[in-house]
Amino acid sequence: MQKIPQLDPRRDIVFKSIFGKTTEKASFARNSLISAFLGKPVTESTVLNPELIPYDIRDKATRLDILCMLDDGSQVNLEMQMCNTGDSIKERLCYYCSQLFVSQKSRGIWYEDLNPVYVILISNEKLFPQEEKSLSLVQYRFESGELFSDKLNIMTLDLSKLNDTTKFEEELDAIKRWGLYFNSATDDSRKELIKALLEKDEGIRMADKVFYEVTQDDYERAKIFEREKILMDYYSGLAEAKQKGLKKGLEEGLEQGLKKGKAEGLEEGKAEGLAEGAQNEKAKIAQTLKAKGFSAKDIEEITGLKEGSY
Repeated sequence: MQKIPQLDPRRDIVFKSIFGKTTEKASFARNSLISAFLGKPVTESTVLNPELIPYDIRDKATRLDILCMLDDGSQVNLEMQMCNTGDSIKERLCYYCSQLFVSQKSRGIWYEDLNPVYVILISNEKLFPQEEKSLSLVQYRFESGELFSDKLNIMTLDLSKLNDTTKFEEELDAIKRWGLYFNSATDDSRKELIKALLEKDEGIRMADKVFYEVTQDDYERAKIFEREKILMDYYSGLAEAKQKGLKKGLEEGLEQGLKKGKAEGLEEGKAEGLAEGAQNEKAKIAQTLKAKGFSAKDIEEITGLKEGSY
C-alpha cells in the first residue's frame, strides 16, 4: 500500500483546509478554537473567505487566513504561520486589525455600537522574544496601563514557547490544549497525548476528524502540495537571484579592479574593484526588489543593504 505523505496542521494551507470549511465538523472545531482565545462561547462563525488562493505568495491578503463573522457581529481574522515571512509582524497585525474595524458599516450608528474585532495569529516562530508567555494580548491602553478600548484586539499564540510535554495534564486550559494538539498532531511518539486531548476536548476531536479527511483526500492533498511548491519555488528564486547577482558583481568588480590595478597597483585595485562591483550589483538588486514591492527588511536580509543606501 502506498504511504500517504504526512501533512502538518501548522502549515497555513492545511490549517485553512481544516478550519476554513463550512461543514458541521469544521464549524464546530473553528468555533471551539475561537472560543478558546476569546474566553467566551462562540456558537456560530461564518467564514467570509472560504476559497483557497495560492497564486501570489507575497500577497498576504491571500495568505490563507480565515476571516469570520461571529453571531454577535464581531469579526475574527484567524491565521496560522509556521515560518517567518520576513515582513514586519507588528505592523502587519496592526494593519489587519485596523482594517477589520474600519470595514464595519458605521453610517447611522454610534461609534460605541461598533463591534469588537480580533486578529488571532498562531505561530511556530518566536514572534516576540522579550515576552515569556506563549499567549499575548495587545490592546489600546493608556500610559498607566489602564484599558483605553477593547474594540481592537490582537492575540498571538507562540507554539514554540509551550511546555514541551508528552503527558496530558487535566489543568491545561483550552488554548494550551489546542497548542499541544498542533505541536503533537504529526508526532508518532505523542499518540497517547493526542488520544487524551481528543477525549478531553470535543473541538479538538472534530478538528482531528477533519484533518484526517483532508489527509485522505487526493484533491485536498494536491492543493496543499501545489501551494507548498509555489512557496518553495518563490524562495528558491530569491536565493538564486541573490547568488547570480553576487557572482556577476564579483566578476565585474574583478574586471574593474584589474584595470584599476594597472595604474594604482594590482592588489589594491582588485580589492577595491571587487568591493565596488559587488556593492553596485547589490544596489541594483535592491532597487529591483523595492520596485516589486519587497519590504526594506526583506531587501536588507537578501542584499545586506539598509534602506536609503540604494
